[in-house]
Amino acid sequence: MGASESIAIQVNLNRPDRFYFVGEQVSGNILFQNDHNQLKLEEIILKLVGELGYTTQESRSSTDINGNTTTENYTDYHDIPFFTISLPLARPIDGQQKMILDRGTYTWPFEFSLPENLPPSSSPNNESYPHIKYYTQVILGRQWYKSNMTKTHIFTISPRMNILHMNDIQETQFFTHQNRKQLRLQCCLLQDVIVPGKTLSFQIKLHNPRRSKIKRIEAIFMQCRQTAFDRHNEIIVSADLPNLNEFNELYLQRNFELLVPNIYLTPNSSFSTSFHGYSHYITVHYELKLQIKSHGVFTDFQLSVPVIVDIETISEQ
Repeated sequence: MGASESIAIQVNLNRPDRFYFVGEQVSGNILFQNDHNQLKLEEIILKLVGELGYTTQESRSSTDINGNTTTENYTDYHDIPFFTISLPLARPIDGQQKMILDRGTYTWPFEFSLPENLPPSSSPNNESYPHIKYYTQVILGRQWYKSNMTKTHIFTISPRMNILHMNDIQETQFFTHQNRKQLRLQCCLLQDVIVPGKTLSFQIKLHNPRRSKIKRIEAIFMQCRQTAFDRHNEIIVSADLPNLNEFNELYLQRNFELLVPNIYLTPNSSFSTSFHGYSHYITVHYELKLQIKSHGVFTDFQLSVPVIVDIETISEQ
């Protein structure tokens, strides 16, 4: 096909936001605008694909004619398919090797069910590795010496409940850390789980026996995605805690809040799969990180508190 030829494919899902829970029905139609007089195809297929993506690092060395060696670092991207559904939309009839589509508009409906055991989509920022990603792909299959034409649409899959904690209620627990000047920071969460659009409430206790001067304390709520080869930290929200600039009192106990954005957040989860005989896994967890910036040398420190994120049924709000 020449460069002047055009293909227009539109995938219309029954959910405009492309958000689905496991176990639900996904339905819609494919709208194909053919601008060719006669388009020869072997088949048209709709695929639903789930991928686990991760990266590895590689160093490559080379030596020039003078004996000088240089080393360059490369990032390799890997996408492991762990789930695939293929739905034939159109195929040749009556034993023909190919079908010929005249110029015009074509529509094909489709429907399929999502299994209950699918891992949740990575969000926010599903382009960063590592991740779990789902997409539909329309494939226009052509003869072997021509490249297939494809159209891809990303969508989101979520569990209905967070099985990691649905039977587990956390007890109030303080996490503690201190620096070389005995400045001690303690923190505990004021709720068992959080959901998007609500506040993350926590209490901090500061014991400052030497009355060190604190420049500021920054609170960072972040998502951590990790595989055996790489990890990605995504900051969800961050802020300096109010009224603590240049703080040098002996003791402090106060409650604070961070407003969590009302977006879909992947719940705490863990998933493993195998591909070509090798095992692969990805975990998702959250942390509230408190970073203390204080005057002096080697006096800055941080404290991390684990956070559980629950399912927020955004599509049903």
